[in-house]
Amino acid sequence: MQKDKVRPRVLIILLACCLVGLLIFNIVTLNAVKKLGDSARETAAAVGNLDYTLQNMGEDLSDARNVLGLKINSYGSDLAQDAPEAPADDYAGYYSALDQLMSEFSESMLRKGCSYFMESRECLDLYRSFNLTPVQKGRDILLSSSGKLYYRLSILPYTTGGKVQFDTETFDKVSTARISTEKELSSFIEANQSRIQAHYADLEPVARKFDQYSKNPQLLSYLSGQKLYIKKRESEPLQTGYDIRRTDGSLLCSMMLDMVEGNITLGSKKCKDTDELWEDLLKLHTLFDIRTVSEKKTESKLEELSAMVKDPAFMAFLETKGFAIAPEPQESDESYDFPITDKGGFKIGTLSLEKDTGEVYLFDSDNVVVSSVKKN
Repeated sequence: MQKDKVRPRVLIILLACCLVGLLIFNIVTLNAVKKLGDSARETAAAVGNLDYTLQNMGEDLSDARNVLGLKINSYGSDLAQDAPEAPADDYAGYYSALDQLMSEFSESMLRKGCSYFMESRECLDLYRSFNLTPVQKGRDILLSSSGKLYYRLSILPYTTGGKVQFDTETFDKVSTARISTEKELSSFIEANQSRIQAHYADLEPVARKFDQYSKNPQLLSYLSGQKLYIKKRESEPLQTGYDIRRTDGSLLCSMMLDMVEGNITLGSKKCKDTDELWEDLLKLHTLFDIRTVSEKKTESKLEELSAMVKDPAFMAFLETKGFAIAPEPQESDESYDFPITDKGGFKIGTLSLEKDTGEVYLFDSDNVVVSSVKKN
């Protein structure tokens, strides 16, 4: 074959091979690019999930630090935002400083307000004009006359316009007002003084009856016979009365006059008037348990011993030994005695309950203590 014909064919074959090779290369390249794209998408998804998880963990951590009272830090994410957020300001120092300022101001105003209403010439002149005596108790100022409470001033924990204010009320809470000056207090007292004086005047005869009863010979004799005595209660602003006590000092009851409502009571019993109170005072032993603690203990122990000496098992125990015990006690001024005898009636000892102490002792035939029964 001629060379000039062979060369074009060779070129055509080479070109075809190049085209086939290029096609194969493109196919392989496209597959590789596709796999790379899929891998990139999977990586991006994984990174997104990781960022979401980290954000959730950060929120949970912030919640935990908030509960514990710790400072909360803010962390940015290059994957989620362009720039991190600035950390929140810490206001604790400001809160503390302001709290100190307000506390010191409140205490200063408290001292100023109480000092004004307790010591100023204007207020002291006002109290004297109404025969009132001021006494400070904490944040309260009590105004009394002849030992009877008339008014209560309670300082408020805040001010208005830089002025100290008091909630003021009458002793019976019938009238109230908010004051900050001596003139306002004066107006409040003037509006209520006559009513309060009339109220206490109405109760004065009842209070006198109480005093008369406490000294009445008939009542004193009765109380003595019941091993009781009467004693004036310590002064109280809203009630007055007397305590009735047992000889061991324990309280039996109190006869009281409520200075607000005017009620008369003997213990928990309400009396309609002083006449009913007098009748009840002369029968205290029917209204109350007048026994002392030791008397209650002794009577309880006596019941226990009386049941024991009649118990069939206890009686059988003594019988097997050839002895017996009296089923009823012999009472003396000091004790309850249960004699123990042999079959011939000879007294070998005594089971004795002491009245004053409630203790049980076992004596021999010569009245010498054999043992003490400590069980109570």
